[in-house]
Amino acid sequence: MRHIVDFTDRNGYRALRLTQSALNLDSFSLYTRAGFVPRHAYQDMMIAVPPGGMRQTAPGRDRVRDATTADIPAIAALEMSVSGISREQDYRLAIDNPHGFWSASVYEGDGGSVDGFLISCGHPAMNMVGPGFMRTVEQASALILRELDRHRGRSPVFLVPVDRPALVRLMYDWGARNVELHFCQVRGEFQPFAGINMPMFLMETA
Repeated sequence: MRHIVDFTDRNGYRALRLTQSALNLDSFSLYTRAGFVPRHAYQDMMIAVPPGGMRQTAPGRDRVRDATTADIPAIAALEMSVSGISREQDYRLAIDNPHGFWSASVYEGDGGSVDGFLISCGHPAMNMVGPGFMRTVEQASALILRELDRHRGRSPVFLVPVDRPALVRLMYDWGARNVELHFCQVRGEFQPFAGINMPMFLMETA
């Protein structure tokens, strides 16, 4: 951690951001002592996806499609506007899927714009939906439904912002249960999210 903190300070980065368990007080103390401040909270939720797939529907579901490499510039611009960061190498990894367990979807808006993006990982040791970012709850629900359906017969975990009660309520209606809590912690400047940010325990390299 000291190496990363020194690297960001030495190279003039305005902030260093991480996603950290709210229940692990040892790591919480480690990061806060290093100057990280909790800025956002997430409910870790889990849904048991039936073997036949998700039976729910979501407005805008017909606007969700597989992401392609041609979408990467628009995805990067969207994340920059929502979250203040951009991670093109991470998007490309999920879209190209060289390991065979990544998937990625986009929410296509009017005129072909990319208004939402969500990755999921189907590795046996990392069954999780995220990271992702989108502008609205409708876009989030449609993307989450699409990616959950890829995990048939499994129980993926995903992080929902606590300040989006309509999305949290919808996930409960779909059968989600809480399994943990996480904080977005920032050392330095924090740019409030201009939309919905769904982090992941991997690929948080910004």
